[in-house]
Amino acid sequence: MNTYAYLLHASHVMLEKARNDQEGSIHHVMASLAFTAFTLEAYLNHVGSQIFKCWDDLERLSPLSKLNLIAEKLEIKNDEGTRPYQTVSEVFKFRNKLAHGKSMLLKSGNEIRFVDETFDRYMDESLKTEWESYCTQDNANRALVDTEAIIRQFHERAGIPPDFAFSFGIQEASATLLPEE
Repeated sequence: MNTYAYLLHASHVMLEKARNDQEGSIHHVMASLAFTAFTLEAYLNHVGSQIFKCWDDLERLSPLSKLNLIAEKLEIKNDEGTRPYQTVSEVFKFRNKLAHGKSMLLKSGNEIRFVDETFDRYMDESLKTEWESYCTQDNANRALVDTEAIIRQFHERAGIPPDFAFSFGIQEASATLLPEE
């Protein structure tokens, strides 16, 4: 079972649900982003165990540390200032904000607005945390595209056949035909 592929599929499903039903879509987007972060960490554990004999000792590293370590081992330049690495850095920050969530008091600035026809629109605006603002379909889509790009790149450099990059795994079964009684 390739857990990372299963998690990636879940991320795609959640994003598609968000696209098809706008009501409550932030929850589907949030789930998609979280599953994308889980996907990449699961993939790093998958490929890391194949290229490091001592992976059990390294598995406790943060996801970004794992990414950097594996990229260095595979001689891949990962520039956190550009895509796809910039995106996954943002996704891991998002994941950490959810995983280590804290309640907070949100305040609006002391912005002065003149009363006009758009005044009612401002009164209905909800304050948002940084992670809520990150929950957009564009961000979720970019996270998926960039995560898949990293997986393909690492897979290729690690010498793993590309056909299996997004496979859930292989299952074997056997049966024995018994004579009728």
